[in-house]
Amino acid sequence: MPVNLSMARLGEGRNQISKMKKPIKKRNDKKKSSISWRSAISFDAPSTAALMRKVLFGLNVDFKRERSERSYSQLYAILPFPRVAYVFRFNIASPAPLVIDIYETHPATYGPLGFMEIPELDDSNIELARMILRALVKKMPRPPWKFTVGQRVQHSLMNTDILKARSNWRALGIAD
Repeated sequence: MPVNLSMARLGEGRNQISKMKKPIKKRNDKKKSSISWRSAISFDAPSTAALMRKVLFGLNVDFKRERSERSYSQLYAILPFPRVAYVFRFNIASPAPLVIDIYETHPATYGPLGFMEIPELDDSNIELARMILRALVKKMPRPPWKFTVGQRVQHSLMNTDILKARSNWRALGIAD
Protein backbone atom coordinates (compact mmCIF):
# COMPACT_ATOMS: atom_id res chain seq x y z
CA MET A 1 0.00 0.00 0.00
CA PRO A 2 1.61 3.30 -1.03
CA VAL A 3 2.08 5.93 1.65
CA ASN A 4 0.72 9.38 1.03
CA LEU A 5 3.46 11.75 2.15
CA SER A 6 1.10 14.68 2.58
CA MET A 7 -0.93 12.58 5.05
CA ALA A 8 2.27 11.64 6.87
CA ARG A 9 3.19 15.31 7.22
CA LEU A 10 -0.22 16.07 8.67
CA GLY A 11 0.15 13.31 11.25
CA GLU A 12 -2.06 10.78 9.54
CA GLY A 13 -0.87 7.45 8.23
CA ARG A 14 1.84 7.10 10.90
CA ASN A 15 1.12 3.40 11.33
CA GLN A 16 2.02 2.75 7.69
CA ILE A 17 5.31 4.66 7.96
CA SER A 18 6.35 2.97 11.21
CA LYS A 19 5.70 -0.41 9.63
CA MET A 20 8.06 0.48 6.78
CA LYS A 21 10.90 1.44 9.14
CA LYS A 22 11.38 -1.93 10.82
CA PRO A 23 14.99 -2.57 11.76
CA ILE A 24 16.77 -5.22 9.75
CA LYS A 25 18.10 -8.02 11.95
CA LYS A 26 21.56 -9.29 11.30
CA ARG A 27 22.05 -13.01 10.83
CA ASN A 28 24.72 -13.34 13.46
CA ASP A 29 24.58 -11.51 16.80
CA LYS A 30 28.39 -11.73 17.06
CA LYS A 31 28.72 -9.34 14.11
CA LYS A 32 26.80 -6.65 16.00
CA SER A 33 29.58 -6.19 18.53
CA SER A 34 32.45 -6.53 16.08
CA ILE A 35 34.34 -3.72 14.40
CA SER A 36 36.61 -3.65 11.38
CA TRP A 37 40.11 -2.16 11.32
CA ARG A 38 42.07 -0.90 8.29
CA SER A 39 45.29 1.04 7.95
CA ALA A 40 47.76 2.03 5.27
CA ILE A 41 51.19 0.46 5.66
CA SER A 42 54.50 1.85 4.47
CA PHE A 43 55.73 -1.47 3.06
CA ASP A 44 54.66 -3.46 0.02
CA ALA A 45 52.14 -6.25 0.46
CA PRO A 46 54.28 -9.25 -0.63
CA SER A 47 57.11 -8.49 1.82
CA THR A 48 54.65 -7.71 4.62
CA ALA A 49 52.80 -10.97 3.95
CA ALA A 50 56.07 -12.94 4.05
CA LEU A 51 56.94 -11.30 7.36
CA MET A 52 53.42 -11.99 8.69
CA ARG A 53 53.86 -15.69 7.85
CA LYS A 54 57.15 -15.78 9.83
CA VAL A 55 55.50 -14.05 12.79
CA LEU A 56 52.56 -16.47 12.81
CA PHE A 57 54.92 -19.47 12.64
CA GLY A 58 56.97 -17.99 15.49
CA LEU A 59 53.88 -17.54 17.66
CA ASN A 60 52.68 -21.11 16.92
CA VAL A 61 49.33 -19.88 15.68
CA ASP A 62 47.16 -22.28 13.69
CA PHE A 63 46.53 -20.42 10.42
CA LYS A 64 45.80 -21.02 6.78
CA ARG A 65 46.97 -18.77 3.96
CA GLU A 66 44.23 -18.10 1.39
CA ARG A 67 43.96 -16.16 -1.85
CA SER A 68 41.41 -13.45 -2.30
CA GLU A 69 40.71 -10.31 -4.31
CA ARG A 70 39.49 -6.84 -3.43
CA SER A 71 38.00 -4.35 -5.86
CA TYR A 72 38.91 -0.67 -5.88
CA SER A 73 39.00 2.16 -8.38
CA GLN A 74 42.08 3.67 -9.99
CA LEU A 75 42.05 7.23 -11.21
CA TYR A 76 43.35 8.00 -14.71
CA ALA A 77 43.29 11.74 -15.40
CA ILE A 78 39.74 12.38 -14.18
CA LEU A 79 38.09 9.00 -14.83
CA PRO A 80 37.95 6.20 -12.26
CA PHE A 81 38.53 2.67 -13.59
CA PRO A 82 37.61 -0.47 -11.66
CA ARG A 83 40.60 -2.58 -10.61
CA VAL A 84 41.21 -5.67 -8.52
CA ALA A 85 43.91 -6.06 -5.87
CA TYR A 86 45.42 -9.40 -4.90
CA VAL A 87 44.85 -10.03 -1.19
CA PHE A 88 47.19 -12.02 1.03
CA ARG A 89 44.64 -13.44 3.49
CA PHE A 90 45.66 -15.10 6.73
CA ASN A 91 42.76 -17.08 8.21
CA ILE A 92 43.64 -17.88 11.83
CA ALA A 93 41.63 -20.67 13.47
CA SER A 94 43.08 -20.90 16.96
CA PRO A 95 43.54 -19.66 19.67
CA ALA A 96 40.77 -17.33 18.39
CA PRO A 97 39.20 -16.89 14.96
CA LEU A 98 40.80 -13.95 13.15
CA VAL A 99 41.26 -12.87 9.53
CA ILE A 100 44.08 -10.52 8.46
CA ASP A 101 44.15 -9.15 4.90
CA ILE A 102 47.22 -7.50 3.34
CA TYR A 103 46.88 -5.92 -0.10
CA GLU A 104 48.08 -3.11 -2.37
CA THR A 105 46.10 -0.60 -4.35
CA HIS A 106 47.23 1.73 -7.11
CA PRO A 107 45.06 4.78 -6.38
CA ALA A 108 46.42 6.74 -9.36
CA THR A 109 49.11 6.32 -11.98
CA TYR A 110 51.89 6.47 -9.39
CA GLY A 111 53.09 3.57 -7.21
CA PRO A 112 51.21 1.13 -5.01
CA LEU A 113 49.90 1.88 -1.52
CA GLY A 114 49.77 -1.07 0.88
CA PHE A 115 46.98 -1.75 3.36
CA MET A 116 46.39 -4.11 6.25
CA GLU A 117 42.83 -4.90 7.26
CA ILE A 118 41.11 -6.97 9.92
CA PRO A 119 37.45 -7.33 8.86
CA GLU A 120 36.07 -8.44 12.24
CA LEU A 121 37.49 -7.58 15.65
CA ASP A 122 35.57 -8.44 18.78
CA ASP A 123 36.24 -9.27 22.43
CA SER A 124 37.28 -12.83 21.64
CA ASN A 125 40.08 -12.01 19.19
CA ILE A 126 41.30 -8.47 19.88
CA GLU A 127 44.11 -9.56 22.22
CA LEU A 128 45.35 -12.08 19.64
CA ALA A 129 45.30 -9.35 16.98
CA ARG A 130 47.30 -7.03 19.23
CA MET A 131 49.84 -9.75 20.01
CA ILE A 132 50.32 -10.57 16.30
CA LEU A 133 50.55 -6.93 15.19
CA ARG A 134 53.02 -6.04 17.96
CA ALA A 135 55.24 -8.98 16.95
CA LEU A 136 54.98 -7.90 13.30
CA VAL A 137 55.95 -4.30 14.10
CA LYS A 138 59.01 -5.52 16.07
CA LYS A 139 60.24 -7.48 13.03
CA MET A 140 59.84 -4.57 10.59
CA PRO A 141 62.75 -2.18 9.90
CA ARG A 142 60.54 0.78 10.89
CA PRO A 143 56.95 1.10 12.12
CA PRO A 144 54.42 0.58 9.31
CA TRP A 145 52.69 3.89 10.06
CA LYS A 146 55.88 5.90 9.38
CA PHE A 147 56.04 6.70 5.68
CA THR A 148 59.19 8.04 4.06
CA VAL A 149 59.24 11.51 2.53
CA GLY A 150 59.37 9.93 -0.93
CA GLN A 151 56.23 7.86 -0.20
CA ARG A 152 54.40 10.91 1.12
CA VAL A 153 55.26 12.95 -1.97
CA GLN A 154 54.45 10.04 -4.28
CA HIS A 155 50.97 9.56 -2.81
CA SER A 156 50.28 13.25 -2.13
CA LEU A 157 51.19 15.05 1.04
CA MET A 158 47.56 15.22 2.12
CA ASN A 159 46.58 11.57 1.49
CA THR A 160 44.07 10.75 4.24
CA ASP A 161 45.09 7.08 4.43
CA ILE A 162 48.69 8.04 5.16
CA LEU A 163 47.70 10.83 7.56
CA LYS A 164 45.41 8.50 9.57
CA ALA A 165 47.78 5.49 9.62
CA ARG A 166 49.34 6.30 13.01
CA SER A 167 45.98 6.94 14.67
CA ASN A 168 44.62 3.68 13.22
CA TRP A 169 47.48 1.72 14.79
CA ARG A 170 47.10 3.74 18.01
CA ALA A 171 43.41 2.77 18.19
CA LEU A 172 44.52 -0.85 18.68
CA GLY A 173 47.17 0.14 21.20
CA ILE A 174 50.11 -0.63 18.91
CA ALA A 175 51.53 2.81 18.03
CA ASP A 176 53.14 5.03 20.63
